[in-house]
Amino acid sequence: MEELRAHVRKYGPVMQRYYVQYLSGFDAVVLNELVQNLSVCPEDESIIMSSFVNTMTSLSVKQVEDGDVFDFRGTRLDWFRLQAYTSVSKASLGIVDHRDLGKMMNTIIFHTKMVDSLVEMLVETSDISIFCFYSRAFEKMFQQCLELPSQSRHSISFPLLCTHFMSCTHELCPEERHHIGDRSLSLCNMFLDEMSKQARNLITDICTEHCTLSDQVRGHRHGDQCPCVYNVTLAVTFP
Repeated sequence: MEELRAHVRKYGPVMQRYYVQYLSGFDAVVLNELVQNLSVCPEDESIIMSSFVNTMTSLSVKQVEDGDVFDFRGTRLDWFRLQAYTSVSKASLGIVDHRDLGKMMNTIIFHTKMVDSLVEMLVETSDISIFCFYSRAFEKMFQQCLELPSQSRHSISFPLLCTHFMSCTHELCPEERHHIGDRSLSLCNMFLDEMSKQARNLITDICTEHCTLSDQVRGHRHGDQCPCVYNVTLAVTFP
C-alpha cells in the first residue's frame, strides 16, 4: 500500500492530466445533456448547474502543463447548496426524482478531488492512522512480521506507517498534535531499533558461519587429513 501511495504522489501530474481531460471532455458534456433534458429547472438551480458546466468546459491540459493550481472547493460547495435546494419537500426540482443527475454530480465531485485534493483522497482511502490508538496490536503485528522469514523483508513498512498518525489530528484540536507526534516518533524509533537488532544478529550469524567455513579449509586441517588419506591409499594399493 505504501508503494501505491508513493506512486500516486509521484505521478500526481499524470492523474491530474487524465481527470482534467475527463472533466472537460466527458463530464461536462453529459451534465449539460442532463440539464437540458430537465422538464423543470428553477432559476437558482439553473445558475448553479450552468456554472458547473462552464467550470469544467474551461479546463484544459495546458493548465496542468503550466503548473496551475486547481481549486474546486467552490464547485463542491455549490453541489451542497444544490442538494439543499432540491431536497426540501416543496422543491420544484427534486433530486430524488432525478437520480441520474445526482449520480453524475457525485462522480464529478470525485473527479474534481482527484485533480485538486489528491493528498486528501489518499488519506480518505488508504489512511490507517487508527493504529495510533492500538499500539499494542500494531507492535504485535510488527513482531510477527519479523518472525516470519517470508515477511521480514516487509518490516520497513511499519516505520513508514507511523507517518499516518498525524492524520488523526484536526485543526480544531491543535493541542493533540504534540502528543500524537511523540507517539508516532517513539513507535518509529522502536521499530527501527528492532530492525537494526535483527540485522545485527543476522550479520553476526553470517560472519560466524563464514569464519567456521574458513577455518575448515585452513592448512592444518588438511595436514590432519593427509595421514588418513595416505593410509587409505596404501591399503588400496597393497591389500
